[in-house]
Amino acid sequence: MSHNCEHEHEHEHGHDHSPPLATTEAQSLFQHVDTPHVLCLNAVGRGSNDLHACFIKSQEDRYDVSKYLESDADCQMIIHIPFTCVCRVYSCLFRFSRSNTGIGSPKTVKVFKNFKKSVDFDSLADAKPQHELENPENVGIDVNGETSVDDDCGYVEHNLPRQHFQNVESLTFFIENNWSDDEDDLARCFYLELRGEATGQKQNNDGIPLLAVYESAPNPLDHQRVEDDAKSSTLGI
Repeated sequence: MSHNCEHEHEHEHGHDHSPPLATTEAQSLFQHVDTPHVLCLNAVGRGSNDLHACFIKSQEDRYDVSKYLESDADCQMIIHIPFTCVCRVYSCLFRFSRSNTGIGSPKTVKVFKNFKKSVDFDSLADAKPQHELENPENVGIDVNGETSVDDDCGYVEHNLPRQHFQNVESLTFFIENNWSDDEDDLARCFYLELRGEATGQKQNNDGIPLLAVYESAPNPLDHQRVEDDAKSSTLGI
């Protein structure tokens, strides 16, 4: 994207001030998103029955603003995106709402890699993110009945520290607050794109995201011991 309305923003906690490497549309991970298992909490989809289709859009549909994800009870949202294979993620692009009556401009977005606990507000609030983004104040779009906004205004690309986002099976975004400091102002996400590259390595869990704490996998040797003990008891050994 070369339009001068597009913003590139990065909020780093390290000391490396070298400019981030540029990304391109060809690096979109759209086809590697495990869409049936995308999870959104405190969020409702507007304009489509498929929740993920409201904001995870192809390049051809990127300007479509008739579909979007909106927070439900307050400004916070959780978006959990699993991949169908292991990926390296270089950046994430958002197109959020600008502040308007009852609508907020999102501020802090925490990013979690391969979150293994149950994905909910309590577990994320107590966890340390791999990265934290600050979305620029009031950069986004305000939709007044339009179905398409055919320019690049409102998009923000956040570069992720590449050393921390290798071997990514899933990303979880926690939109924590907004610039108005009014938690009742709802947040809208019109577009979310992840850029990077797929490694080709399949996930150990066959692409199913770990959204809960699972029991430990059974040990086949334990079953063999049980069978051997049963045979011994039958034979009177």
